[in-house]
Amino acid sequence: MALEGKNLSYRYSKKSPWILKNVSLSLEKGERVAITGPSGCGKSTLVKLLSGYLTPEEGQVLLCGRPLPQRGYCPVQMIYQHPEMAVNPRWKMSKVINEGWSPDQSLLERMGIEKGWLERWPSELSGGELQRFCIVRALGPGAEFLICDEMTAMLDMITQAQIWELMMEISLEWGLGLVVVTHSMALAERVCTRIIDLPDINGI
Repeated sequence: MALEGKNLSYRYSKKSPWILKNVSLSLEKGERVAITGPSGCGKSTLVKLLSGYLTPEEGQVLLCGRPLPQRGYCPVQMIYQHPEMAVNPRWKMSKVINEGWSPDQSLLERMGIEKGWLERWPSELSGGELQRFCIVRALGPGAEFLICDEMTAMLDMITQAQIWELMMEISLEWGLGLVVVTHSMALAERVCTRIIDLPDINGI
């Protein structure tokens, strides 16, 4: 199964400059692919297109040769840099984690989520604790690709290492594809099997 972006182009309006132009890439399930490049080159825009959060002005995104589903659960899931923006602050974590599916206790424990955290509000958790919930929520039944957009950039080095070790293990065991957006070449080389430098494939 492949996730493909074909000749993707995107800009905010007809009068705006192109953020991406004629970008094509293909990612196989089970691959761990890093997308690198300087700030402003369109990395986050590209992965939002690949996950269906944005619609390309030109080109198309295909999963196994078909357009991404417009309704229901999407097999391509995003994990953002700022987890506090991805959860409802008025929900306790027990409701947040069960929003899409009900993970078993063994997965929560594996991700380092303590049972007592389930009765806390998002504001009562650290960034690393909250990001672990967001990762589990993305690992629902039917997930094929996880897109990690600088998801550990704001965390301390120890937490970063713990989370990426777990992500690599789960990717291998579950056969998930990982798309890792990062400014860190050291992280890209350690975690990923392939590195794509966006300016090299952006046709602008």
